[in-house]
Amino acid sequence: MFDLSQWPYIRTIPWSGDVKTDSINFLTVNGRPDTVSHSMSVAEAGRKIAVDFGLDESIAVTSALLHDSSLVMEPGDMLDYTINENWDIDRSEKKYPFLLHQRLSAVFAGELFGIHDPRVLSAVGCHTTLKKNPSAYDMVLFLADKLSSDQAGTPPFYDAVSSALEKSLAHASLLYIDFALNNGMILSPHRWLTDARDWLLKAD
Repeated sequence: MFDLSQWPYIRTIPWSGDVKTDSINFLTVNGRPDTVSHSMSVAEAGRKIAVDFGLDESIAVTSALLHDSSLVMEPGDMLDYTINENWDIDRSEKKYPFLLHQRLSAVFAGELFGIHDPRVLSAVGCHTTLKKNPSAYDMVLFLADKLSSDQAGTPPFYDAVSSALEKSLAHASLLYIDFALNNGMILSPHRWLTDARDWLLKAD
Protein backbone atom coordinates (compact mmCIF):
# COMPACT_ATOMS: atom_id res chain seq x y z
CA MET A 1 0.00 0.00 0.00
CA PHE A 2 1.18 3.51 -0.86
CA ASP A 3 2.11 5.29 2.37
CA LEU A 4 3.28 8.88 2.63
CA SER A 5 4.88 8.20 6.00
CA GLN A 6 7.96 6.85 4.21
CA TRP A 7 8.71 10.49 3.39
CA PRO A 8 8.38 12.29 6.75
CA TYR A 9 8.79 15.71 5.17
CA ILE A 10 5.53 15.33 3.20
CA ARG A 11 2.61 16.62 5.22
CA THR A 12 -0.85 15.16 4.84
CA ILE A 13 -4.25 16.81 5.17
CA PRO A 14 -7.78 15.86 6.22
CA TRP A 15 -9.18 14.61 2.91
CA SER A 16 -12.56 16.12 2.01
CA GLY A 17 -13.17 14.16 -1.17
CA ASP A 18 -13.37 17.33 -3.26
CA VAL A 19 -10.48 17.21 -5.72
CA LYS A 20 -10.04 20.95 -6.10
CA THR A 21 -10.10 21.63 -2.37
CA ASP A 22 -7.84 18.70 -1.53
CA SER A 23 -5.31 19.44 -4.27
CA ILE A 24 -5.01 23.08 -3.22
CA ASN A 25 -4.71 22.23 0.47
CA PHE A 26 -2.23 19.38 -0.08
CA LEU A 27 0.09 21.43 -2.24
CA THR A 28 -0.22 24.50 -0.03
CA VAL A 29 0.56 22.70 3.23
CA ASN A 30 3.62 21.25 1.52
CA GLY A 31 4.93 24.64 0.47
CA ARG A 32 3.97 24.56 -3.20
CA PRO A 33 1.77 27.62 -3.79
CA ASP A 34 3.53 27.99 -7.14
CA THR A 35 2.23 24.58 -8.17
CA VAL A 36 -1.28 25.53 -7.04
CA SER A 37 -1.18 28.62 -9.26
CA HIS A 38 0.15 26.64 -12.21
CA SER A 39 -2.41 23.86 -11.78
CA MET A 40 -5.28 26.36 -11.69
CA SER A 41 -4.03 27.88 -14.94
CA VAL A 42 -3.68 24.46 -16.54
CA ALA A 43 -7.19 23.53 -15.39
CA GLU A 44 -8.69 26.59 -17.07
CA ALA A 45 -6.71 26.05 -20.26
CA GLY A 46 -7.64 22.37 -20.28
CA ARG A 47 -11.30 23.17 -19.73
CA LYS A 48 -11.34 25.53 -22.71
CA ILE A 49 -9.58 23.05 -24.99
CA ALA A 50 -11.93 20.25 -23.90
CA VAL A 51 -14.98 22.39 -24.65
CA ASP A 52 -13.60 23.33 -28.07
CA PHE A 53 -13.21 19.64 -28.95
CA GLY A 54 -16.50 18.45 -27.46
CA LEU A 55 -14.82 16.57 -24.61
CA ASP A 56 -15.81 16.20 -20.96
CA GLU A 57 -14.41 19.29 -19.27
CA SER A 58 -14.58 17.70 -15.81
CA ILE A 59 -12.05 15.06 -16.88
CA ALA A 60 -9.73 17.74 -18.24
CA VAL A 61 -10.02 19.83 -15.08
CA THR A 62 -9.51 16.92 -12.69
CA SER A 63 -6.44 15.82 -14.64
CA ALA A 64 -5.01 19.32 -14.50
CA LEU A 65 -5.61 19.76 -10.77
CA LEU A 66 -3.65 16.59 -10.00
CA HIS A 67 -1.00 16.53 -12.72
CA ASP A 68 1.77 17.92 -10.51
CA SER A 69 0.63 16.51 -7.17
CA SER A 70 3.81 14.50 -6.64
CA LEU A 71 6.03 17.57 -6.80
CA VAL A 72 5.92 17.53 -3.01
CA MET A 73 8.52 14.72 -3.30
CA GLU A 74 12.23 15.29 -3.70
CA PRO A 75 13.50 14.07 -7.11
CA GLY A 76 15.96 11.70 -5.45
CA ASP A 77 13.12 10.08 -3.55
CA MET A 78 11.14 9.78 -6.76
CA LEU A 79 13.96 7.78 -8.29
CA ASP A 80 14.51 5.64 -5.18
CA TYR A 81 10.80 4.80 -4.94
CA THR A 82 10.44 3.84 -8.59
CA ILE A 83 13.59 1.70 -8.44
CA ASN A 84 12.28 -0.08 -5.34
CA GLU A 85 8.95 -0.63 -7.12
CA ASN A 86 10.78 -2.12 -10.12
CA TRP A 87 9.43 0.41 -12.59
CA ASP A 88 10.78 0.45 -16.12
CA ILE A 89 12.78 3.67 -15.86
CA ASP A 90 13.83 5.56 -18.94
CA ARG A 91 17.40 6.75 -19.36
CA SER A 92 16.18 10.36 -19.23
CA GLU A 93 14.42 9.69 -15.92
CA LYS A 94 17.59 8.32 -14.40
CA LYS A 95 19.46 11.42 -15.52
CA TYR A 96 16.67 13.83 -14.56
CA PRO A 97 14.51 12.14 -11.86
CA PHE A 98 12.14 15.11 -11.90
CA LEU A 99 10.67 13.58 -15.07
CA LEU A 100 9.25 10.79 -12.92
CA HIS A 101 6.80 13.22 -11.40
CA GLN A 102 4.31 12.65 -14.22
CA ARG A 103 4.00 8.94 -13.48
CA LEU A 104 4.16 9.44 -9.73
CA SER A 105 1.41 12.05 -9.89
CA ALA A 106 -0.83 9.38 -11.41
CA VAL A 107 -0.04 7.22 -8.36
CA PHE A 108 -0.85 10.13 -6.07
CA ALA A 109 -4.11 10.74 -7.95
CA GLY A 110 -5.22 7.16 -7.41
CA GLU A 111 -3.84 6.41 -3.98
CA LEU A 112 -4.32 9.73 -2.21
CA PHE A 113 -7.12 11.48 -4.09
CA GLY A 114 -9.16 8.37 -4.86
CA ILE A 115 -9.32 8.96 -8.61
CA HIS A 116 -9.76 5.77 -10.60
CA ASP A 117 -10.95 7.07 -13.98
CA PRO A 118 -8.39 5.63 -16.43
CA ARG A 119 -8.75 8.69 -18.64
CA VAL A 120 -7.58 10.95 -15.83
CA LEU A 121 -4.79 8.65 -14.69
CA SER A 122 -3.49 8.22 -18.24
CA ALA A 123 -3.46 11.97 -18.89
CA VAL A 124 -1.71 12.73 -15.61
CA GLY A 125 0.80 9.94 -16.19
CA CYS A 126 2.08 11.30 -19.51
CA HIS A 127 1.47 15.04 -19.26
CA THR A 128 5.16 15.97 -19.57
CA THR A 129 6.18 13.69 -22.43
CA LEU A 130 2.95 12.43 -23.98
CA LYS A 131 3.16 8.84 -25.34
CA LYS A 132 2.33 6.84 -28.43
CA ASN A 133 -1.33 6.47 -29.34
CA PRO A 134 -2.41 9.17 -26.86
CA SER A 135 -6.04 9.73 -26.04
CA ALA A 136 -7.71 13.06 -26.64
CA TYR A 137 -7.56 13.73 -22.89
CA ASP A 138 -3.84 12.91 -22.85
CA MET A 139 -3.27 15.56 -25.49
CA VAL A 140 -5.55 18.09 -23.82
CA LEU A 141 -3.53 17.98 -20.60
CA PHE A 142 -0.21 17.84 -22.45
CA LEU A 143 -1.07 21.00 -24.37
CA ALA A 144 -2.73 22.82 -21.48
CA ASP A 145 0.37 22.22 -19.37
CA LYS A 146 2.64 23.64 -22.04
CA LEU A 147 0.44 26.63 -22.83
CA SER A 148 0.22 27.43 -19.11
CA SER A 149 3.94 27.40 -18.50
CA ASP A 150 5.01 28.12 -14.93
CA GLN A 151 7.94 30.12 -16.31
CA ALA A 152 7.80 33.90 -16.49
CA GLY A 153 6.29 35.40 -19.61
CA THR A 154 4.45 33.92 -22.57
CA PRO A 155 6.01 30.71 -23.97
CA PRO A 156 7.71 31.31 -27.35
CA PHE A 157 5.59 28.59 -28.94
CA TYR A 158 2.28 29.87 -27.56
CA ASP A 159 0.88 31.48 -30.71
CA ALA A 160 1.97 28.66 -33.01
CA VAL A 161 0.54 25.91 -30.79
CA SER A 162 -2.68 27.87 -30.21
CA SER A 163 -3.12 28.27 -33.97
CA ALA A 164 -2.35 24.58 -34.52
CA LEU A 165 -5.20 23.71 -32.17
CA GLU A 166 -7.57 25.10 -34.78
CA LYS A 167 -6.69 22.02 -36.85
CA SER A 168 -6.45 19.23 -34.27
CA LEU A 169 -5.04 18.11 -30.92
CA ALA A 170 -2.56 15.90 -32.74
CA HIS A 171 -1.32 18.71 -34.97
CA ALA A 172 -0.79 21.01 -31.99
CA SER A 173 0.95 18.30 -29.98
CA LEU A 174 3.32 17.52 -32.84
CA LEU A 175 4.07 21.19 -33.40
CA TYR A 176 5.00 21.64 -29.73
CA ILE A 177 7.23 18.57 -29.67
CA ASP A 178 9.08 19.64 -32.80
CA PHE A 179 9.49 23.17 -31.47
CA ALA A 180 10.85 21.88 -28.18
CA LEU A 181 13.28 19.48 -29.85
CA ASN A 182 14.45 21.96 -32.48
CA ASN A 183 15.06 24.70 -29.92
CA GLY A 184 17.00 22.69 -27.36
CA MET A 185 14.24 22.77 -24.77
CA ILE A 186 14.58 19.06 -24.01
CA LEU A 187 18.01 18.05 -22.75
CA SER A 188 17.37 14.31 -22.74
CA PRO A 189 14.32 13.21 -24.76
CA HIS A 190 12.24 10.55 -23.01
CA ARG A 191 11.46 7.58 -25.25
CA TRP A 192 7.75 8.25 -24.67
CA LEU A 193 8.24 11.65 -26.31
CA THR A 194 9.93 10.19 -29.37
CA ASP A 195 7.29 7.45 -29.52
CA ALA A 196 4.59 10.12 -29.37
CA ARG A 197 6.23 12.09 -32.16
CA ASP A 198 6.43 9.02 -34.39
CA TRP A 199 2.75 8.30 -33.77
CA LEU A 200 1.69 11.91 -34.29
CA LEU A 201 3.55 12.12 -37.60
CA LYS A 202 1.30 9.36 -38.90
CA ALA A 203 -1.87 10.75 -37.29
CA ASP A 204 -1.44 14.40 -38.26
